[in-house]
Amino acid sequence: MSREIDFSDEARTRIETAFGTTALVDAGEGFPAVFIHGVGQSAYFWRHQLAAFAGSRRCIAVDLMAHGQTEALPGADVSFREQAKMILAVLDKMGVETFDLVMNDSGGAIGQIMAVTQPDRVRSMAFSNCDVHDNWPPTTLNEIRSAAQEGKFADQLGGFIDHPEAFSETMGPLVYEDPAYPTPEELRIKIAPLVSSDERKAAFNRYVGMQDHSQLVVIEDKLRALQIPSLIVWGTADPFFPPQWAHWLKDALPQAREVIELEGAMLFFPEEKPHLFNDPVEAFWTDLAA
Repeated sequence: MSREIDFSDEARTRIETAFGTTALVDAGEGFPAVFIHGVGQSAYFWRHQLAAFAGSRRCIAVDLMAHGQTEALPGADVSFREQAKMILAVLDKMGVETFDLVMNDSGGAIGQIMAVTQPDRVRSMAFSNCDVHDNWPPTTLNEIRSAAQEGKFADQLGGFIDHPEAFSETMGPLVYEDPAYPTPEELRIKIAPLVSSDERKAAFNRYVGMQDHSQLVVIEDKLRALQIPSLIVWGTADPFFPPQWAHWLKDALPQAREVIELEGAMLFFPEEKPHLFNDPVEAFWTDLAA
């Protein structure tokens, strides 16, 4: 049963840690599920999942550092490794001991790092298209990454707020089946926090521009030793993370289920076509509870 979730800035829970002030949406009651978004997104990315699951689960959707309403410390290290530490510190403050992970895009890399760091806390993992092993950053991202390294990408992204049609013509076709998704207002909700100050723009450019696959390659042995039930649902038309990486992940994780491939789905399909992700996740969780 779907329920209304408030994703306004004012409704965010804010948790203070050594990493700054982390903003998150905390909705529902039950066993906790922690949702980790990817590049240029926020907790808002998971709005359809929280609407579907908060009736039976405690859903915690975090704004990463350099994203959403989270306020990282000036000049903060916003690498995936530090993002993982930040989320674990937030969960400590919240008294959340064990949880399920739900991930997309770079959130998948962050979740993998969390799982190998504190495997006893992670009951299960649900992956959608994401960074895997040394496919990080994907070569398709090179132009965007170069712009970020030059300090230009945040401003380029900010330009889409007033010109959403430009997003539909350039970046939209890379991440959505329907290039006109999301709506102009949804696009503004996503992008406006990224460019709200010079510090925020610099942090976002660091996040996009300074990625390197060493943070995942170094955990491969620990990843292969994890005994965590894992679901992998993958869009086949994603130019960044093609299906071969879903199968690499499946082969690496001893308790992974067979990969569910979604023909024609793109990187952000959990947002664009949420039922394609929600249905297998719900079935997966039901199996775990049986």
